[in-house]
Amino acid sequence: MPPVLSQRQLGRTLLERQMLLSRSPKSVLEASHHLLGLQAQVPNSPYLSLHARLERFEKADLTSALERREVVRVPSLRSTLHLVTSSDYLAF
Repeated sequence: MPPVLSQRQLGRTLLERQMLLSRSPKSVLEASHHLLGLQAQVPNSPYLSLHARLERFEKADLTSALERREVVRVPSLRSTLHLVTSSDYLAF
């Protein structure tokens, strides 16, 4: 039988999954794929979200990924705009 997590363990696990406990060395594309979507109703939101999560985030990295269409800002998850990788969006 799998272990039962305490409320604290469950909360910490969720924060870790969302890359909010510590900054990650992942790239913009890797982080976007890992998170399966970042809130993007406001255009600056993904920039702020990734800045908080990534060790070496540069604004130009996300802008370039958008220009190359490696990530897209599209309606998903209840028609809310999210930033997702192009491959994930096609799979959805």
